[in-house]
Amino acid sequence: MNKIAQRGLLKELILISLGTIDEFSCQVSEEDWRWLFRETQKQSIVGVLFLGIKRLPENQRPPKILLIDWYGATLLIEQLNKQQVEKVKEISLFFERGGFRSCLLKGQGIALLYPDPFLRQCGDIDLWVEGSRDRIVEFCKKQWTIDHVDVKNMVVNSIPKVHLEVHFIPSWFYNPFTNKKFRNWYRLQWDRQFEKQNDEYFTIPDIEFNLVYCLSHIYKHHFDEGIGLRQMMDYYFILLHSTVDERNKAISTLKDLGMFNFAGAAMYVMKDWFAIEDCYLLCRPDSRLGKSLMDTILEGGNFGHYDERNAHGQENRLTHGIRNMRHNLRLLSDYPSEVIWSPLWKVWHWCWRKSKGYL
Repeated sequence: MNKIAQRGLLKELILISLGTIDEFSCQVSEEDWRWLFRETQKQSIVGVLFLGIKRLPENQRPPKILLIDWYGATLLIEQLNKQQVEKVKEISLFFERGGFRSCLLKGQGIALLYPDPFLRQCGDIDLWVEGSRDRIVEFCKKQWTIDHVDVKNMVVNSIPKVHLEVHFIPSWFYNPFTNKKFRNWYRLQWDRQFEKQNDEYFTIPDIEFNLVYCLSHIYKHHFDEGIGLRQMMDYYFILLHSTVDERNKAISTLKDLGMFNFAGAAMYVMKDWFAIEDCYLLCRPDSRLGKSLMDTILEGGNFGHYDERNAHGQENRLTHGIRNMRHNLRLLSDYPSEVIWSPLWKVWHWCWRKSKGYL
């Protein structure tokens, strides 16, 4: 099969896994099954799509050797997820004992919205901690080695098998005027996000917050690294758990943040690739921007690591900056505000980190 046909099979397997359709529209060859497995690895959705394989009739399942490989990869994802949940509990308790409230962004919190939380492929732990930056940094230095500190978060790599990002703020925008609006918005949400919703787990944001925050996070990755189908699937499940009132508030906020066009692109992906019902859409899908976004997702995979146009490789700060600028210029006509402000913000941020001694 050609690339377009193979992508059609991937879309069908996603819909089978979500329970929207029951089987493929055609017989899948062994070669195409191997492509599907590689693509699900590239998009970090191996475990979730194994649900679809289990739902298939016997005559449409992959060859036995590949099925065993896929099953083994899924078991590993389950195991890593269970370990990650315990780590999140442990780290959250560490901050609680130190007098800090914390809230888990994305990750295991979003996984709770999935039919099987342990099949969502886990990544870093992003923990939003309440308090001043200096106080949080000093507290963490007593326990861990800090690798990197910036305006948004600090990176801890000294915990075995865990990459921890401790957030001082949930996110930011390059445009300072938009960033001020975003800061005002999340400050209004602040107290509610640090209230425990389930004592069995850890503190997680509510759906109203995630409708805006998670889409803004995807938006940021569109400029910086890239987006994968895992992030889009996360947003699909957030939408499914949202109410009409929450969606209305979200699109109003997204308009205020200059993200209405991107929201339209994301809704195209929700409709075309996840077949979400119209009642869950935030706004009318934008097919032009949506197709462009989907092409970026399919070319780049999770965090854009596979997009040859945006290849990371071994690079210093200068080559990284040039690569990122070249990538952003492709988005200039569609999202001018963030692209134009990006280099100015990065110069300011470098000076800020230098003045704080974080370089």
